[in-house]
Amino acid sequence: MSFLMTLSLEDLNRLREVAKKVFLQYNPPEFYTDREADKIIEAMGPEIMEQRIKQMVDAGLMKGKIQVKT
Repeated sequence: MSFLMTLSLEDLNRLREVAKKVFLQYNPPEFYTDREADKIIEAMGPEIMEQRIKQMVDAGLMKGKIQVKT
């Protein structure tokens, strides 16, 4: 089972926001979709994505906190 299925909608949207800001910034706009973000999130795994969110929160680019269940 994908770890994305264990996330709340709010947490999933936060991860998607990170993926779109960090990983998709150099791709054409047609790649700025939730589906493409989900592929990146799955490929990176829960630990890496949690670190990315922490970095963005610490930098003041995002509010909130996320807990990824593994």
